[in-house]
Amino acid sequence: MDYSGNRTAQTEAFSLYPETAITSALSRFSEPLGMDRFLIVGVNGTEPTFRYLSTCSEQFLHAYFTEGHCFSDELMHYCQHTLAPRYWCTDDYMRKILAPQSLGNLLQQENVSGGIVIPVHYNSAIVFVNYFSSQSPEKIEFLYKQHGTLLSDITLTLVPRIINECPDYLFMRPSLTPKSSECLLYMAKGMTNPEISELMQVSKDRVKELVSQILIQLGAANRTEAVLKAKQSLLIP
Repeated sequence: MDYSGNRTAQTEAFSLYPETAITSALSRFSEPLGMDRFLIVGVNGTEPTFRYLSTCSEQFLHAYFTEGHCFSDELMHYCQHTLAPRYWCTDDYMRKILAPQSLGNLLQQENVSGGIVIPVHYNSAIVFVNYFSSQSPEKIEFLYKQHGTLLSDITLTLVPRIINECPDYLFMRPSLTPKSSECLLYMAKGMTNPEISELMQVSKDRVKELVSQILIQLGAANRTEAVLKAKQSLLIP
């Protein structure tokens, strides 16, 4: 249903078009509540352990993951122990109320003023759905007080369905063969196919085949995207 109580048309099955369907579903419900973007990531402790799904810019995501940014310990502790949604403000990071301050700098560069994070349990870990907003902190806090429960209910309905229908897409790291993993490490170092062929002592055609398999398994359009996704999935350091 939409916010007026009218029944809406069913979205395409998540399992058929996971990224498009999931992004459309969450954006459809969160944007009217003033949340411009979102980031879904599974965590264990303070380390991301699953793939992410987000409407944030690639530049933001690259910095968020590769520079060690995650949720603050205080925010993690609150969500893990209360299982409740939590409002947060970028200014809190800048004033070192929430650590790390570097995350505040990153959020500020992305024009994120604050947001609402909602925890969803998944086996022994927790999936965090973090909604971002560029509106003023006062407006975001108002939205949290007025609509936080509704946003939480929507999230707790959609995310378990996403987990059930396409776990391999979002919440499980791709399984690569030893040869693919070795090839991926060389790709991350910027090596060409002939260079990789020499180091791995296999033919150039075999390297080309391995690269193609890696792109397919990671759902990447090119080598650069494959390396980025591999780092985000913790397949490579």
